[in-house]
Amino acid sequence: MRKHNMLALLVLALLLPLAGGGAADDKPTIAILRFGDLPTYDVTEGAILDVLESYGFISAEENAILHSRQDLEGENIQIVFGSANFDLPTASLMLENALDYEPDALITLTTTVTQMAVNATSNMEEPPALLFTSVYNPYEAGIAQSPCIKPDHVTGAISTTPYQDILFLMLQHYPEIDTIGTIYDSSEAAGMAGAEEIKRIGAALGLTVLDAAVAGVDEVLLAAEGLINRGSEAFAFVMPIDLRMDATGLPLVINLGSEYGIPVFHPALFSIESGATLSFGFYNYYAQGENLGRILAAHLNGDIDIATTAIIEQSSEAIGVNLDMAADQGIEISQEILEQADAVIADGETTLSERVQHEMRTGDVRALEDRQPGDSGFLSFLASQSCSPERIAREQAELDAQES
Repeated sequence: MRKHNMLALLVLALLLPLAGGGAADDKPTIAILRFGDLPTYDVTEGAILDVLESYGFISAEENAILHSRQDLEGENIQIVFGSANFDLPTASLMLENALDYEPDALITLTTTVTQMAVNATSNMEEPPALLFTSVYNPYEAGIAQSPCIKPDHVTGAISTTPYQDILFLMLQHYPEIDTIGTIYDSSEAAGMAGAEEIKRIGAALGLTVLDAAVAGVDEVLLAAEGLINRGSEAFAFVMPIDLRMDATGLPLVINLGSEYGIPVFHPALFSIESGATLSFGFYNYYAQGENLGRILAAHLNGDIDIATTAIIEQSSEAIGVNLDMAADQGIEISQEILEQADAVIADGETTLSERVQHEMRTGDVRALEDRQPGDSGFLSFLASQSCSPERIAREQAELDAQES
């Protein structure tokens, strides 16, 4: 009987390490999290997966499964996904669930999810690497203080927002506009920072800038009507990047703008598909995912130190025009704007320029030997921007000077 029990215990001891999602091997676990679902996020995530396939972490068959955002217990890697439907409580649960997997790396898209992930992991003894993209205003959100003054386990890429350029575009073609209104979510750091930038730039350009903070989508219409009532006859909405607002509140502002004949300007290129009259914003959706995939692959291969990898900026600008909405609002779009536009909606159909089509591609997997020269160049650039003690001291001095 004693021999039987000892045999059973031995079998149990051999089986236990296999429980818990592959803990018996060194297979890394990656969690890819985003605040909500947008086609541009699909492109960015797809680019990350394409890089992982090039480096042999996933097969072509596994990549196809992952492109539909199905969790994968693969041969060389485990990948889990999360999306919060632009809801803060859901985002908190999503992050908690992801951390239960004890991931080696968190990939976060959007300022909100990245902010929450930094808060949740910064006090861990051994936090996962936290790599972010599709993030606006990370310093105002408390994700980091500067490119190198940041938690050691955090790095990523900032998407710049051309508020100045969209205001220049507006005044160049609609010089009669003298008052603009902007609405932001009071709990969204990127939206608050964006509204402040719109106010600062607008005032410097001689515009009257009216703003309103909302605590939820149910307050948006009342806030928008209040701004219209306070504004002049030459009034326009200029909205910040604010994901909860963009997903739920922006369509309400746009519908009200159509009712009153008021144009809506927005700094995200594809906001025209939600009804914005004119947009001017970032379009390198595949490239930003590819760059983050390069950082992730280098981290998994032990070729990069996240602690000394500076946060980088990515910028690109393209103009979008919604001719259907402009017609409803009685807004004339000049031929000059149309000639510059990279995305145009007319009669319900969207036409994209070649360069924007290229950045909306999927499934662009290259053989490793073809990819490595470009990847090596990117990693060399990162190394040249590394967080040396001298750079950290310089950034700290700049921060101290701003506070004094």
